Amino acid sequence: MAHMHKQEAQGAHRLPEGYERCPKLDPVREAPDAFGRVRALVAVLHGPDGCPWDGAQTNESLLKPLLEETYEYIDAVETDDRDNMREELGDMLLQSVFQAQVCSEDPEDPFDLDEVCDRLVDKLITRHPQVFASDDGTSRALGADETLALWERMKQREKRRASVLDGISKAQGALPRAAKVVSRVGKSQRADELDAAFDAPSALMHDHADRILRIVREAARDGVDIERDLRMRLREVETAVAAIEASHADDATATAAMHGGAEGDDDADQ
Repeated sequence: MAHMHKQEAQGAHRLPEGYERCPKLDPVREAPDAFGRVRALVAVLHGPDGCPWDGAQTNESLLKPLLEETYEYIDAVETDDRDNMREELGDMLLQSVFQAQVCSEDPEDPFDLDEVCDRLVDKLITRHPQVFASDDGTSRALGADETLALWERMKQREKRRASVLDGISKAQGALPRAAKVVSRVGKSQRADELDAAFDAPSALMHDHADRILRIVREAARDGVDIERDLRMRLREVETAVAAIEASHADDATATAAMHGGAEGDDDADQ
């Protein structure tokens, strides 16, 4: 019953005051649920009668805001800012729907969000044989570590990866990329053999990169998310810097007040 009331409340969503009768928002008003309203609104904004800026966007031009919104959501989660999490999660949803809308209008290879969602559902089902029994009634009981290892093996088989490193994005930062490489090598069935690659000769004139890699590997062995720890440590450093700057600002204010008072005393004597 509570779920039904929630659905009714979603369907009865009121648009912002002053926009209840705008004809362009008819598709948004007629959408069956909250997600449908987002899809309808993005389609309007990217359409011929929508926003010129939105209409000019491409999959490539939207990459920067997609990355920025992801980082902003990470900040909100790690600072436990629940209100900001609501906003940033919405911004991430916008970027996903926007990307799909642009893809649906591609003249050569179009696909829409329905296809994306259906593909996702199929993937999640087939990669969870420990949860969903197949038509022959078989299922497998696995622990968390076994489940993760199975996921990686199935992903490699589905994508026909020739190397354990295939599919690691080269567009991401060097630290998360290094952590991913270390993780993939460590989970490989040839981990001992592949681990020797980290000792391969380097053309670099210094060993700073190798030292960082050693730290990344040590963190992986200890089960530490090195990028998260570094973000948390940087946040502590930033807080300390702000405190030092604030103390100097207080000193400057106090000094200015003192000099101002002294000058006032001199004027009074005159």
